[in-house]
Amino acid sequence: MESTTLMVEGMTCEGCVSSIKHALEGIPGVKSAVPSLEKGTVKIDYDPKETGPRNFAPSIEAAGFEVVG
Repeated sequence: MESTTLMVEGMTCEGCVSSIKHALEGIPGVKSAVPSLEKGTVKIDYDPKETGPRNFAPSIEAAGFEVVG
């Protein structure tokens, strides 16, 4: 299991948090996604044998948010 934290712009409410969590947890291999509205980040725990960071930004952006780091 590995984890990464991404900076996300555009989160303004708990609905945004839920949207990002749902988008990421739908990726095979993602075990958990924990967005922080206060910090503007999302911590993702994943199985590197199944997925990796290259798959996370497109899912976040498809949900309407911007990954900045």
